[in-house]
Amino acid sequence: MEHLSERTRKIANEFVENVRQCFGEELLSVILYGPAARGEEIKGSTAVNFMVVVRDNTPSELAPCSSFVKSWERHGITAPLFITPEYIRDSLDSFPLEFMEMKSSYSVITGADVLKYLEFRDCDIRNECEREIKGKLLHLRAEYLLIRGDRKGLVDLTARSLNAFRLVFAGALALKRSLVPEKTLDLLESVAREYDLDEEFMTELNALARGEIRPDAVETDRLFDRYVEEMDKLSRAIDVYCSPEE
Repeated sequence: MEHLSERTRKIANEFVENVRQCFGEELLSVILYGPAARGEEIKGSTAVNFMVVVRDNTPSELAPCSSFVKSWERHGITAPLFITPEYIRDSLDSFPLEFMEMKSSYSVITGADVLKYLEFRDCDIRNECEREIKGKLLHLRAEYLLIRGDRKGLVDLTARSLNAFRLVFAGALALKRSLVPEKTLDLLESVAREYDLDEEFMTELNALARGEIRPDAVETDRLFDRYVEEMDKLSRAIDVYCSPEE
């Protein structure tokens, strides 16, 4: 955990003590993933995401954790994922992007490294990429109609959706046998190069999402329009993708 910030290490250690009280010997692993594991600040704060691997994740076994939920929320911990080794094994074909995203940047806080040796099939990656990007584009267009002309609203939508698109970007790079960068900006630039997107624009988009530039409402609207165009282009490329095995 040496590379983690002091704040994140403190939160992680306290979280482990909490879940140990809840599960005892049934606790197999606690893994930190997401922005806190990458060391990325999101609008002045860092989301803290944990995957907790246990032998049994039935509601009755999870119930003792309810006493810690409010404390976790105060520390910026999002709802932890309580999963079993069997769930991981049986879900790689359904949720390859989610597990790839975790694997791209994580820290084992305690227990076994359940992500290290995970492998994914191209056909599963491609199918989820297509489903995710098309679904997210539908939601982007729908939300845009509600906040058109609202600079703050569009910036917030851009930041939230870019974070959600990380899954697709990582999957798209994996299909090209390209390394998946840990940092968001590097990820955006890599997917732009591999799929012939506008790399300079993707850098500008990241700056907008992070609040590093503050265009007026008209310019923000224009940038959002370009954003959707670039994601449409990526969607079409994924749609016609054929793996080397096909």
